[in-house]
Amino acid sequence: MGGLRCLAGYRNLSVEKFRRMKQIAFLFVLWFGGIIAAPDALGQSVQWPIEAVTLYERGAKIERAGSVELDGQGSATVMLTGLSSSVVADMLQVSLGPGWSLASHAFAASTPTSHIELAAEKEANIDREIQSKRQTFLLREALLFAYEEELAMIRSNRSLNGEELLLVDDLRDHANFWRERVTELSYLMLELRMEMEELTTAMDELEVQRQEWEKTMEESEGQWTLRFAGPPKSSTDVRVSYVVSQAGWSPVYDAEVSPDGSIQMKRYASAFQSTGQEWEEVLLTFVVGNPLQSIAPPIVEKKLLSLGDSNGAEAYAWEAQASFDDYESDDDMQTHRSAASNALERYEFKPSSPALIRGDGSPERIFIESFDLQGELSYLLLPEYTDEAYQLVNSGEWAESELVPGRVQVIAGGMYRGAYFMQLPAPGDTLHIPLGKDVRVRASRKRVLNRCTSKAFGSSRKSTQSFEITVENQHNRSVSVAVQDAIPHATVSEIQVEVLELSGGELNAASGQLVWDLELGPNERRTLSFGYVVTYSKHRVLEGL
Repeated sequence: MGGLRCLAGYRNLSVEKFRRMKQIAFLFVLWFGGIIAAPDALGQSVQWPIEAVTLYERGAKIERAGSVELDGQGSATVMLTGLSSSVVADMLQVSLGPGWSLASHAFAASTPTSHIELAAEKEANIDREIQSKRQTFLLREALLFAYEEELAMIRSNRSLNGEELLLVDDLRDHANFWRERVTELSYLMLELRMEMEELTTAMDELEVQRQEWEKTMEESEGQWTLRFAGPPKSSTDVRVSYVVSQAGWSPVYDAEVSPDGSIQMKRYASAFQSTGQEWEEVLLTFVVGNPLQSIAPPIVEKKLLSLGDSNGAEAYAWEAQASFDDYESDDDMQTHRSAASNALERYEFKPSSPALIRGDGSPERIFIESFDLQGELSYLLLPEYTDEAYQLVNSGEWAESELVPGRVQVIAGGMYRGAYFMQLPAPGDTLHIPLGKDVRVRASRKRVLNRCTSKAFGSSRKSTQSFEITVENQHNRSVSVAVQDAIPHATVSEIQVEVLELSGGELNAASGQLVWDLELGPNERRTLSFGYVVTYSKHRVLEGL
């Protein structure tokens, strides 16, 4: 209540003055650039519909079309309005009729006059409504103060002083009056407070609306002024294409795996655009790669090779995804979109039907196509970390399916198994798709203590370690299993590692990785063993064993 007494008066916006200032600034830019000869020669203002959109990983090419007619001097000026303010001004392309030329063009971003006038009108109406409610609030506040003073006076005179005596009937009348009036005042004050709370809430909501309309006045819209020249009185259909930066897409997939290992892939595009305008029922094309920044050929750069983590049979590293559409930030979106740039080729995908992409930046999942991959099921056991096997489906003929790195949602056995970010191996390598854990393929790992020793020899100590891994297939069918463990890798020359036994496993001497590739029959159990000796200085403590 006290805060409302401190409400500042609302400013009145001069619509005509602001509109004229915007027009003068815009006309000066056009005149100074040589596009128009005088401020009253703005030409025809049009809003051509969007015919098609080509979405790149970063950016989008928008195509609009309309008709242009030249005057008797063979010229016409068209102001194409309703564009995004994120237009890349130097990437304009215009189709021209025979003998036509584009004399000049200029792009500018400003708030349309109609938006300014509408926002100012709405703000003025809101100001009047707020002022009316504020006056009502002040009247109710004054009445509440009067009721409070009356109640305070009644309460201060409710006791009898001195030796004054009242008859019983007079005392009863006095008590009844006091009780009825106090009750009446309490109800009246309660109603006033409730009404004042409603007025406060209403004024707060109106102020929020007012701020939203103020933001509308700050929103800019792109305008492209095109000046054509050609044969007098001729007309032609003109197609304009330009690039906006606030748009992009990334590939996402559904991978449905059958019991025989075959995979049905469904390709989607997770597309977004923040132009503020909806792309509704527009023909879309999704391109892997970025739009060229110039009509001149790009500089061919040196192709460099580097080494990273493998996604082949010897290493299984995937980036887990908690949700399929959980873009938490612009940086997260940028990370996943840029990953698609590592595609093997430059691909182009066209959905069979138009789609809607809202202009507020929210991602839209758009179906593109479905295709099949041949695959085989296998299992990966990491007994040092878990007893349960990870099920994989492996495909060697994936390169012809125009796959692009992206997030994959895995479905198997009618169940959603989770999602991960798919990186592609080199062509010719096997693509592995994880399906999660299978509790019916298991392994246990234990240290064989009666074969573990530690003995000193001179200034050195030798530690012998031995392990057994029991692998079990509880299915009624044969399975292919890769069991993975490791021999310790010395980080300093003072530590020496000698392998004792591997039970047929293959050792990668560089990494210490130990792998057994097994074929287990139905309900088969098999035991693997391996051991090693570590020699080190007996005056030091060995860590990491």
